[in-house]
Amino acid sequence: MVTEIYSCKDGQDLREGKLDYSSDIVNREEADADARQRCRADPTLRKVAYYAVRDDGGFRMIHAYTNPNWTPAAKPSRHFASSPNRRPKAADKPTSPGLLARLRSVLGL
Repeated sequence: MVTEIYSCKDGQDLREGKLDYSSDIVNREEADADARQRCRADPTLRKVAYYAVRDDGGFRMIHAYTNPNWTPAAKPSRHFASSPNRRPKAADKPTSPGLLARLRSVLGL
C-alpha cells in the first residue's frame, strides 16, 4: 500500500497541490505527525491530505490537516514588476555605431 500526500497552498485545489508518495505512513497518527512536520517546515502550506492507495487502484482518505499557523506567502515586490507606463532608461535606447564602424562604412570595408 502506498500513501499519496497532497500539500496545498492557499487557494489551491487538492489536484493542483504538490504530490508526494510514502510507504511509511499507514495510519492517522503517522499522517498527523507528518502533516505537522510539513507545516512547520513550510508555514505557507494551508492543507495537507493523505490518501491510502490500494494495489487494485482503490483509495481511502487517511487524514486531512489544516494548518492553524498558516501564514500567507509574500507577494512579489512591486519594484520588479514592469509597468507599461515606465520611462525608458538610457540603456534601453539604441546605440549609434562607434567611430571605427562609421569609418568602415564610409570607406566601404
